[in-house]
Amino acid sequence: MYDILILGAGISGLSAAIKAAEHGHSVLILTKGAKPDGSSNYAQGGICSVTDPKDSFKLHEEDTCEAGAGLCKKNAVKILVENGPDTIAQLVKWGVKFTPAEANDANIRFDLHLEGGHSHRRILHAADLTGKEIMRALLAKLHEFENITFLENALIEDLILNKERNRVLGAKVIHQQTGETEAIFAKVTLMATGGAGRLWLHTIDPADACGDGIAIAARAGAAIQDVEFMQFHPTSLYAPSLKKSFLISEAVRGFGGILKNKDGKEFMNGVHPLRSLAPRDIVARAIHREMKRTGEPCMFLDVTAHNPKDTKTHFPHIYAKCLSAGVDMTKEWIPVVPAAHYMCGGVLVDTWSRTKLEGLYASGEVAATGVHGANRLASNSLLESVVFALRAVENMEKTGILKKTFRTPKIPAEKILMKGGDHWKKRTLEAKKLMWEKCGIVRSVAGLNEGLEELRKFNSEVETEMKKKTPKTVALLEFRNAVESSILIVKSALARKESRGLQSILDYPNLSPKIVHHSIFLKYPLEEN
Repeated sequence: MYDILILGAGISGLSAAIKAAEHGHSVLILTKGAKPDGSSNYAQGGICSVTDPKDSFKLHEEDTCEAGAGLCKKNAVKILVENGPDTIAQLVKWGVKFTPAEANDANIRFDLHLEGGHSHRRILHAADLTGKEIMRALLAKLHEFENITFLENALIEDLILNKERNRVLGAKVIHQQTGETEAIFAKVTLMATGGAGRLWLHTIDPADACGDGIAIAARAGAAIQDVEFMQFHPTSLYAPSLKKSFLISEAVRGFGGILKNKDGKEFMNGVHPLRSLAPRDIVARAIHREMKRTGEPCMFLDVTAHNPKDTKTHFPHIYAKCLSAGVDMTKEWIPVVPAAHYMCGGVLVDTWSRTKLEGLYASGEVAATGVHGANRLASNSLLESVVFALRAVENMEKTGILKKTFRTPKIPAEKILMKGGDHWKKRTLEAKKLMWEKCGIVRSVAGLNEGLEELRKFNSEVETEMKKKTPKTVALLEFRNAVESSILIVKSALARKESRGLQSILDYPNLSPKIVHHSIFLKYPLEEN
């Protein structure tokens, strides 16, 4: 039995692992692929924190709550912001190398970007590959600890639950190389499985951001909150020749990039006072609306007015990627289109990252801390991932839960078929298209209900197959997770009878005076709090 089982190896999971290992605890990190990966690796823009003497916690909190459209949990926001400087210091201590400030300003240590929704420059970055640099440093640090073990190429089938005590005991995992299952027990399980962008047809998220964690936690009885708020990043590179979509960072607009239609009209000018620097939800809807009005497949981001050398220096990775798609961003407008990117809600946790199930914590994108409210402020996500991962470990220490032991139940082993399941792969694509069409950037009650009806048919088909005594394919199990997560998202969208933040619903175009979070369960009635 391990002290801590960490499901996921992004920035949140790795941060928790290092902190726990520093306290001497045994840690097992489970990763879905052959190496730690996930959305963290692709985070370009940066991590925000108040580090400039001219900035303040108050301004950062106000910017976060403004972006969150009145739905941010203010105590969680305060914790996030006030822990920012110490968290940055911890990352630097662990070896992260942020781009330094120019030598002519002795009061500012790091080069700071400005991004949409921020009133001040506070985005620390490592060129335009910040997530990759943080992951590099954390992985290097992990190798210093003998009490950290990696289990690669492993999928989570389900959490192991003591139903009488409502306590999580670990997880049942599938070894992808053999298809064999194994029960792994731990005193505490931290879910850090990432996001759900892959539930939609168009996304810039990696393959493992498919909502697994939401479904797995929900099956165990955890509450799911605010999952109607999927952030569609307004500017993914529109390049049909590329196999995978690519994000054009918020920082490009902060650098001075201007959104235009094909005729050169700056269509954001009449939409929001910040124009092209408006919050993401507003920009994504404006692009969506302008595309529908003009019938064009994309809009454009123009940085050609800036010095080409500066553009290449600030965004070397983005410049190279655009060039590979035939676009020289120093001379040509970048074609952009919205794509599913970040889940603001998830598994409901308190400010110590505890779920409603004893022994189960959650942090990172899979968790609903309440920090983001109805819309995430740019670059708050990496900070949230680390702050609440460290708080989870701190809470484990304080509460003494790591000193508690339990009798491990016998869990029958299975053999899962890693190949085959073409029917379920086809169904998965159908579900992605359904989510894009019925639960996308702009929604309607009729469309959501139609989508929910189809998803329930899919779910019924899955349940019938799960009852059979024949071997299950991994494609079936992954489709089960996708359908259950999608159902929770659509139910949550239907429950919110207003347009707020990322939820734009034609039947309810206005804000409701009532501020409410909806907790959705797979097996129990909806709750409001």
